[in-house]
Amino acid sequence: MKKKIFWNVCFLVACSVLYKCKPSEEGYLSETFRYNVENLQVNQGSVVYTDPLISNGSTTPLTVNLLAIRNKETGELAPEFLEEQEISTYLGEVTWRDTTLEQLNAKIGKSMYPPLMVNTVGGRVGFTQATNFVNAGSYTIDIEVSNLVGKRTINNALDFDIIGAKIDSIFYQACTSSDYGAEDNFTSYSNYRVDVEYIPEGENKIVYMWLDKDGKAFSPKAGQVIKRGDRPTFKNWSPYYPEEVTDTALVYEFPDVSGLVYPIISGIYIGSTYWSGDPICYYRVVGTANSLGRNLNPVTTVKYYRKGTYIVRFRFLTLSRV
Repeated sequence: MKKKIFWNVCFLVACSVLYKCKPSEEGYLSETFRYNVENLQVNQGSVVYTDPLISNGSTTPLTVNLLAIRNKETGELAPEFLEEQEISTYLGEVTWRDTTLEQLNAKIGKSMYPPLMVNTVGGRVGFTQATNFVNAGSYTIDIEVSNLVGKRTINNALDFDIIGAKIDSIFYQACTSSDYGAEDNFTSYSNYRVDVEYIPEGENKIVYMWLDKDGKAFSPKAGQVIKRGDRPTFKNWSPYYPEEVTDTALVYEFPDVSGLVYPIISGIYIGSTYWSGDPICYYRVVGTANSLGRNLNPVTTVKYYRKGTYIVRFRFLTLSRV
């Protein structure tokens, strides 16, 4: 009886050892994969990431290779999404102390990135500021997913829309009139319009103009447009080049900071007063230069997102230049 029990125990031990030594199952590779978003919206120039590919119970790690990027409307390949472009990146915070190009360049780096990247491990899809260099539209990607079991090709794995980014944004506009020769008797003035013209092939310049009802420009060079001493102008927000004063405009050259919003300073000092936030700019059309006979005090806050020339026109709709 004891021998029988002994051999039974030995048999159970042997079976246990054999079971532990049995090769594990090879794993599982799903026939379907998806991302956590059906149609991703990507604003040009923004940084956007998806979550990793949903494995649907597949054995991990998953290796994901990008096979193609295609235009959804035409079906044509879109290789421009893989072409590296130079974009600007922050190396440090740009402050009011950084007033020269040398100081600015120490805070701004240049890097080469494609508009779209796919992480090989897990399949996370990322979009960079280089989407500024591709056309707006609807696109999709095809991928290959593999693990220790094998491979699967997933067509139309992620649909995404590239949405044309704003070229500029007017965040604030206002105007008052006041007594000529005195900082007194301010009243609201509403008969004006502000518009921004963008010339993408132009030099990196921002041109400010103030026009009467007939489109005639007030002359900064002749002293018809002046700054208000205790308030910021665009020169304060963009100190890297000299302000150019002409018969028709004030012109501000700006550095190439592709991929970043300009101006990039978030706060400045005018005297002992600190101005923070959006780049608000104050100017004055003097009372002797306009048919109203009072100072006109236009205010704008504009941000710029691309290289090129911008012309900001502040037009007075009911008065004339004199």
